[in-house]
Amino acid sequence: MVVKDRIAIVTGAGSGIGAATARALHTHGAYVVATDVSGKEADTAQSLGDRAVAFRADLSNPDEIAALIEFAVSEYDDIDILCNVGALGTTREFLADARLGDFERIINVDLVSVFLTMKHAIPHMVRRGGGSIVNVSSMAALKTFPNMAAYASAKAGVVALTKVAAMEYGEHGIRVNVICPGATETPLLLDAHAANPARLDYLRGLAPLRRMGLPEEMASVILFLASEASSYITGAVVPVDGGQSM
Repeated sequence: MVVKDRIAIVTGAGSGIGAATARALHTHGAYVVATDVSGKEADTAQSLGDRAVAFRADLSNPDEIAALIEFAVSEYDDIDILCNVGALGTTREFLADARLGDFERIINVDLVSVFLTMKHAIPHMVRRGGGSIVNVSSMAALKTFPNMAAYASAKAGVVALTKVAAMEYGEHGIRVNVICPGATETPLLLDAHAANPARLDYLRGLAPLRRMGLPEEMASVILFLASEASSYITGAVVPVDGGQSM
């Protein structure tokens, strides 16, 4: 897992998969820019110590995304790895009952922000001679359920966007891959269903492995795709869902 001395940006690094990804990259020697909107990105960076800094950014704000990339370059001179983890969860309405504002908000955070981070980071990677981008989509991009119109649309868009970027920038040594997690025991998910243990049991039963994934299990796959261990992999869509999407 060669990421030593690589410069990595991780969105959604305040908790869950993002925080686990920041830890995994840092443990293997990367410099990490941890970003989130919650303020917890500072806790993540502080827990990592040297070679980690925090930057607060709202992924629904294009100016703050541009500022994030500028900050990373000013702090560490360049960008080698971009991990787009930050996202909003799904709403619970059927399509015809969904509000346009809610739909647009999820599309903006879960899809448009991935476009914008790549748009601003890729020129630096081209100048540097290569890089690795790992986007986080969802099992919902491969196998959807009711109440997921905006979320599934955004996450399917992330898969398509990943493939386009991989095709366009492969000749510059930039690899772009995407993972599709299944239900994962993040604080956000567990808190959302804390009052409904039956819902958690249902989610655990969806996968053949009969459990939810752990943030660290998602982070280990992200680390692999970010590292030189996956040097001949690009445009890949990797389900990390315990078999749920079969």
